Amino acid sequence: MRVAVILVNYGQWELTEKCIDSLDQSSGVDIRITLVDNCSPGPVPPWVRIRKDLRFIQMNENIGFAGGNNAGFHASVEDQAEYTFFLNNDAEVLPETVHNLAGYLGENTGTGIAAPAVYWASDPERLWSAGGKFVKRKMRFEQVDIPDKEYTPSEGVPVDFVSGCALMIGTDLFSRIGCFREDFFMYYEDADLCRKVIEQGYSVDVLPSETVLHSVAKGSGGELSRIAIYFSERNRILLSRDMLTPSMRFIFMVYKTAVLMVLTMKFLLWEGPGLIPCIWRGYIDGLAGRTGFTDVLGKLV
Repeated sequence: MRVAVILVNYGQWELTEKCIDSLDQSSGVDIRITLVDNCSPGPVPPWVRIRKDLRFIQMNENIGFAGGNNAGFHASVEDQAEYTFFLNNDAEVLPETVHNLAGYLGENTGTGIAAPAVYWASDPERLWSAGGKFVKRKMRFEQVDIPDKEYTPSEGVPVDFVSGCALMIGTDLFSRIGCFREDFFMYYEDADLCRKVIEQGYSVDVLPSETVLHSVAKGSGGELSRIAIYFSERNRILLSRDMLTPSMRFIFMVYKTAVLMVLTMKFLLWEGPGLIPCIWRGYIDGLAGRTGFTDVLGKLV
């Protein structure tokens, strides 16, 4: 059983090496790793060049989570892997994780995406994400809780969304539905992927028995960084065009506007007023249908 693993790095060489070290411990599966560096500042560490079993691609510019993963995927096609595992470079897998996810997809042909439960690396007993259920009026995927019981690798829980932190999909299916949406740059491209998979008639399943540890939001500078706030606000509104009816989208935008007013006061009083332009620019660009990243990225980092 062959699985292509795609990693995207931006300046996190130490975490990336830990991620690859964890993948090296995988059992029962033939793993082919492709590492894409999104034009990190500084030199490439020697260990990257030394590894002969690592396909390394260095981009000339930062093309984001979606673009980097797509570039890695296109390069990995020559590996002829049946499944592709998209994994954050700041995550670590357990030895059986990759094998069990691939085995689940092989046994459940109606499942398009299989994902592990993701826990905080800083607190391995604390669940970060086990998928989400779609709440239309909020245009939000509310997290699913895993019941406190023992699960086997053959038990999957259907959800509407899984995080792009760690998800496995059939290589042919990913190619057929058009890969990740690159004009999102980062955030909500995983939600868009899950939407397209479900529209193709497949399920998206979380395997609670499988575990990944995640150093949350390291790649974007933290969940309250300027770049994270802008792209999450903008892309959520952009995706609502594809996921909501006009009437439901109106309800969502009323809700969203009210929430942003509250956030503005919060940032003004506690989090820092410098974040306020980011949320409102994301809001306005989302309403205007503006995509891409080249005209805003330098102003956010």
